[in-house]
Amino acid sequence: MKTKCLLFVILMLLITLISGCSNEGDKYIGKWTGLSNPNNPLSDLRQVTIEKNSENNFIINEKIGSYNAYGKKCEWKENTSTDIATLKDGKLVIGGTSFTYIEKDNTLLYNGDGKYYLKKDDDDSEYTNLKKQAEPLAIERFEKYKAQEKELNTSPFERYGKTKW
Repeated sequence: MKTKCLLFVILMLLITLISGCSNEGDKYIGKWTGLSNPNNPLSDLRQVTIEKNSENNFIINEKIGSYNAYGKKCEWKENTSTDIATLKDGKLVIGGTSFTYIEKDNTLLYNGDGKYYLKKDDDDSEYTNLKKQAEPLAIERFEKYKAQEKELNTSPFERYGKTKW
């Protein structure tokens, strides 16, 4: 009986020690994914990976992807950037950009070049799913653009036949 009580006390001390060591910024750590415009599946797809650097500093790796449907072929393009964010008043801040954790729905509010919500996506499933949803729409837009471009670039001689001078 004494061993059980001692074990219980040790366990409670460990739990208290572990919970006391967590940082307010730890909730930001992980991958977060979302669209720049949730109403448009062809808008930029953003994935933000947040890693702890020190007590109040975090490394932010941002990947922005979209289908390039106005070039010679429809292809997926990605750009990446890395910044250091500081935890201030419960928000991660990089210059004029901030990330705010929304506890009620476990999302991240990005407030920079627009406002949008990012979902937790540690297994990349959200990123993959949103990219798959955009692909057929991007191909359709590309085919439509190609047809319009062909119509605009056709010379009147080709369109109506050559005239005799």
